[in-house]
Amino acid sequence: MTLLTALGFTPAIQGTRVGRPWRQRLEDLLACDIDYAGKTVLDAGCNVGILAYEIAKLGPSFIHAIDGSRPLLNAARMIFRSVETPHRLDLVNLADDSRLRAVLEPGYDIVQLLAVYQHVDRAWGDQAARRMLATLAERCKDTFVVASQPAYLPAIIEVLSAARLLLERELSSPGRRVKHLVFRRQYKSQAP
Repeated sequence: MTLLTALGFTPAIQGTRVGRPWRQRLEDLLACDIDYAGKTVLDAGCNVGILAYEIAKLGPSFIHAIDGSRPLLNAARMIFRSVETPHRLDLVNLADDSRLRAVLEPGYDIVQLLAVYQHVDRAWGDQAARRMLATLAERCKDTFVVASQPAYLPAIIEVLSAARLLLERELSSPGRRVKHLVFRRQYKSQAP
C-alpha cells in the first residue's frame, strides 16, 4: 500500500509513487548540497509535498509549496499537518502569470523547480514556461535549483542567466535522465 492510498487517495494519483523514485529524487536534491537551515524556500510544483516535507526536516524558516493540481496539493496538505516549520500551500496554475505573481511572497532565499519546467512547456508552450521561470527567478534572493530533462536545459539556462543567476554546478541523476542545476544570484559589485 502506498502512502497516498493509506491517506485515502484511490485510485493512486498519476506520478506520485512513493518508494525508489521518491528516494532517488530526494537523494538527487540532497546531492545539490543546499543549506536550507534558516532559509525561506519556495517549492514550485511541489507535487504531493514529499520533498518539501523532507526539506522541512533541514531547518528552513519558512516553506511555501505551490502546485497546479488540487488532488496533489490536498495530499501535500495532509502530509504537512505534522510539519512544525511555518509553511503555506497554494493551488496555482504555474502558467498563469498574474495568479502566480499574486500568490508568491516578495522573495525567497531558495527557489526550487524540480521536474516541472517540461510539463509547463508541453501543456502551455515555450513562452509560458519561460515566463513562469522568469517570474520565479525574480523572487529568488540567493539559490535557484532546477531539475529537468536535458532537452529543456538550454532554455532554462538562458532564462535564469538573463535574470542574473549564475550557474554554479550541474549534477546528473544516476537513476534518471534528469539534470539538477544550481544557480546563485549575481549581485552587481559595489563601487569602492
